Amino acid sequence: MSMGRKILAVVLGTVTAGLAIAGVEMLAHGRITGDALFAAVAAGYGLGAFGGSLVAFRLSGARWTAVAVTAILALLAIGNLFALPHPMWFVPVAAVTLAAGHAAAIAVSRRSGGQALS
Repeated sequence: MSMGRKILAVVLGTVTAGLAIAGVEMLAHGRITGDALFAAVAAGYGLGAFGGSLVAFRLSGARWTAVAVTAILALLAIGNLFALPHPMWFVPVAAVTLAAGHAAAIAVSRRSGGQALS
């Protein structure tokens, strides 16, 4: 598998993750408030990490691409934490949901053979 395809897998995985997170946030904002809103956002992080990691791993067949997507999401989440006020509990919950989403994507990919899509 070429390095160009692996880089493209990271880019597409990151875009997929961003769309999943944005979708969850669009559904949550205006419908729920307070801690429930932050819980929904954290769940969106997990869903984004799952979808983005799954796309990257399945396109490339290389686990590091899924790790790269989750690392990018973590860096973006850290930036968000500094830019906007969040409750203290959100930080560890967001970290756990990112890690859980990533781990679930790897497990699903391995269960289905772990081969890159052709």
